[in-house]
Amino acid sequence: MNKPEELSLLLLAENNYEIIKSKIMKKYTLPIIFIFLLTACNNDTITLSISASDYDLDNVPVYTDIDASAIQANSDVCLENNGQIIPAQLEKQYDGNDQIWWIANLRAGETASYTLLTDGNCTSQTTQFSWEDVNNNSKRLNSNGQPVLQYEYPVYDPNNIEATKKPFHHVYGPAGDQLITKGPGGLYTHHRGIFFGYNHVYLENQPDTRIDIWHARYGERSEHEEIVSEFGGPVMGGHSVKILWKDLSGNPFIEEIRHIKAFKVSESETIIDFQSTLSALDQSVRLEGDLQHAGVQFRAAQYVAENAEQTQFIRPDKWDHVSPDDEIGEEERIDLPWNAMNFKIDGQTYTVAYMSYPSNPDGAEMSERKYGRFGEFFPYEISPNNSLIVRYRYWITQESTPSRDKINRMYMPYAELPEISNN
Repeated sequence: MNKPEELSLLLLAENNYEIIKSKIMKKYTLPIIFIFLLTACNNDTITLSISASDYDLDNVPVYTDIDASAIQANSDVCLENNGQIIPAQLEKQYDGNDQIWWIANLRAGETASYTLLTDGNCTSQTTQFSWEDVNNNSKRLNSNGQPVLQYEYPVYDPNNIEATKKPFHHVYGPAGDQLITKGPGGLYTHHRGIFFGYNHVYLENQPDTRIDIWHARYGERSEHEEIVSEFGGPVMGGHSVKILWKDLSGNPFIEEIRHIKAFKVSESETIIDFQSTLSALDQSVRLEGDLQHAGVQFRAAQYVAENAEQTQFIRPDKWDHVSPDDEIGEEERIDLPWNAMNFKIDGQTYTVAYMSYPSNPDGAEMSERKYGRFGEFFPYEISPNNSLIVRYRYWITQESTPSRDKINRMYMPYAELPEISNN
């Protein structure tokens, strides 16, 4: 079983460039972003250079690896370009490298170079992500005091199963003034914010016993175990949490490590990166179900269900023949690289783009429901030697509705791995 600190190594081994490139070509034709890391020997100055190919980078989170020994632990970092300070953030890895993250803005065909600065040179960075306790079983991530997302992790109570049977992440609109996701209650009470589950789960030593982690009515459940780590800074905030999937008797059979990153890329845009690793504890586990009752899903607020006629979907060009007012049909729903749901809450328009990383298993079925739920499903078998890693990005906007082209341009730099060079 993988330790949380080994996840980065596992992901690097899983998602090598050639595998992901081939999966991208199956799903979509994408141009490539090249990011180069150049280390100059003079005065130990580190210079970063990023080149956009044939599409613009508009408020896109990017990162590159750097030797962990090159920067002192817990240092503040930032980038300088022609006298302008660009906020940056160091994320600790466990393979001898760290990652430097920043928000890129660059026109197609252009290249920008930055000098990496540390500590006192970065005091002008103003945006800061930080966590606060809402109550004993709820934590909120803020950006400069403005809510971004909220982790709900109730203690399981067999006398109050409905309210305590699963942890999930609530999402706030980019303005931070209202939740745009649903908690317990409302239409289909088991749908909650960003959540993960399967309604048909079978254990190797109980092949005929169905465990339903989606509805979780009879004692089976996903249950928060611990917050592994939390982080915040000028570019992003997030955490890693351990969640145990338990059978009908309350015995754990899967350990889930869920890693969340949130970026406030503009006043009207938030990006949330979701990564989950499911590891079987002591026996093989079959994850099955159907596209309406399994997978990583997003459920909008109850208001959306009560005003479903205002919901539309925005899809890639290949699915342009399906009306935005209709839910996608069975014959068209396989391997969408991204999908987007446009809806209203109390007169405010929101669009949530759901982006599937190319290393996710092929053959995924996209589910759409105008009452406010959407996401993709695929069956999978995990074992003590074969974990499942899934990655998704949510790009959330408000006010104006983004075009299909704009969503696609936001998807490209997420899906295409950067080309990285160390000199």
